[in-house]
Amino acid sequence: MKIRKNITISKDADRLLKGLAKEMGKSQSEVIEELIIKVAEEREREKRLRAFRNMIKLVEEIKPVAERDYSFKKAKEEMGVEKYI
Repeated sequence: MKIRKNITISKDADRLLKGLAKEMGKSQSEVIEELIIKVAEEREREKRLRAFRNMIKLVEEIKPVAERDYSFKKAKEEMGVEKYI
């Protein structure tokens, strides 16, 4: 199901959008939709990478002083990042 949106873009963006749509053989709506999905997927990857880096940092900081074995699994649980990593 498609949803109609009324958007306003600059003349430059309009020119670029028309060119992309023609070059790709797609409608302007299809180009916009693909670009939105691509950006959203990139942002999700960035979130996952940031969560992973933070988890590694946490493990590196805690493991030397932890009385018990500290694992990546435990770090994920404590950070609440199971869905990202």
